[in-house]
Amino acid sequence: MTSPSILDVTPAKPVLIVGAGPTGLTAALELARRDVPTKIIERRDGPSPLSRAVGIMPWAMDILDLSGAGASIRKKAQPVHRVEIWNGRQIATHLNLDVDPDPNQRLFCLPQNETEAILAAKLAEHGVAVQYENTLETMSEDSSDRVTARINGETEQFAFVLGADGVRSRVRDYLGEEMKGYDLPSKWSIADIDAHDWTEPGVFRVYLKDDGNAAFIIPIGPTRYRIVASEPDAIASLPVPIKVDHIHREGDFTIGIRQANSYGRGRVWIAGDAAHTHSPVGGRGMNLGIQDANEWVDRLMADRLDKKFDEGYGPARHLRGRDIIAFTENARRRAMVKDGFAKRLGLSALGTFGGFLPINRMIVRRMLRT
Repeated sequence: MTSPSILDVTPAKPVLIVGAGPTGLTAALELARRDVPTKIIERRDGPSPLSRAVGIMPWAMDILDLSGAGASIRKKAQPVHRVEIWNGRQIATHLNLDVDPDPNQRLFCLPQNETEAILAAKLAEHGVAVQYENTLETMSEDSSDRVTARINGETEQFAFVLGADGVRSRVRDYLGEEMKGYDLPSKWSIADIDAHDWTEPGVFRVYLKDDGNAAFIIPIGPTRYRIVASEPDAIASLPVPIKVDHIHREGDFTIGIRQANSYGRGRVWIAGDAAHTHSPVGGRGMNLGIQDANEWVDRLMADRLDKKFDEGYGPARHLRGRDIIAFTENARRRAMVKDGFAKRLGLSALGTFGGFLPINRMIVRRMLRT
C-alpha cells in the first residue's frame, strides 16, 4: 500500500470530514483556507440549536485566529474576569483572571451553537458548505490510494477521512477502535438560564458543598448563565438563591471517562469526542477537539515535506488526550472532596496565597494554558 500523501487529494478525491461540530468545522476550515478540496457532512438536518460546550481556552482561540474565526468569537463571547470559590454559602477565595497584559489570554464563554455558526460562516467564505442530512453508511479501503464511502446510498471516493462524529462515531466503528474507560456513577445536571439580577457579568462561581457535591455557575452572556451540578436539578442544587427569568434548557447527563486506544491509521482518523470523553470540569472538551483538528491538518499538510503525518498524529494526540483526562479528573475530585477538614485546609491555603499577585498569576496561567 502506498504511503498516504496530501498530494493524493484532488477535487475528484477530496478529504471527507464526518461531523459538523466544532472539531469537524475546524478541520474543514483549516483545509479550506489552504485550498485543499474538502467535503464536510452531518447527519443532522441542520445546525444544532444546543449550547453544549461554552468555554474556549486561549490556546484554542489561537487556532481559531488562524482562520479569522477567533476575532468574530471574541466580539460575541463573554470573557471571564474572576473565578470565585465558595464553601457552601460563604465565599472562600477568588482568582483574578485578568492578570495577563495580553487581553487575548482570557477564558471566553459562548454557547457552542453560536461558535459553530461562526465557524460555518467562515467556512462558507471559502466556498465550502456543510452538507446536512448526509449519513455515512459504509467505508472501505479496497485501493491503496483512496477510501470508498457510501453516503446516503451514493458511493464516493476520498483521499482521507476524519471522523469528528462524536461518541457514537461510525468512523471509529469502522476502525474497530473501542472507547475504553468508565462512566461516573452519579448523574450530573445542567441548566442554561437568564438571570438579570444575578452577580456582575464575567464571574465564574464554584460552590463546594459539605456532602461532596459541587455546582458551577458559568457566565455565557451579559445576563445568561450556565449552571452545572454533580447532582440532579442544577438550579435547585445551588446553596444560594437565584432569580431565574428564563430557562433555555435543562437536562441531566452521565460523564464518561474514555479514550480510544488508537486515533486511526493510514487514510482514516478520528478526533474530538470520537476519540476521547471526560469530565466537563475544567472546560477542556471542545478545546481539545479543536486542537485535534488543527494538528491533524497541520500534520497532513506537512507531508509536503516528506514527513509521514500518520506516524505522529495518533501518538501525539493520544498523549494530549490522556493528559487532559488526568487534569480534568484531578480537578473534579478536588472539587468534590467530602472530608470537611481537608477541604477547609485547601481553601484556606488557596485564600491565603492566592491573594498574592505572583501566585494568582501563576495559578491562572496554569489554568489557561493547560
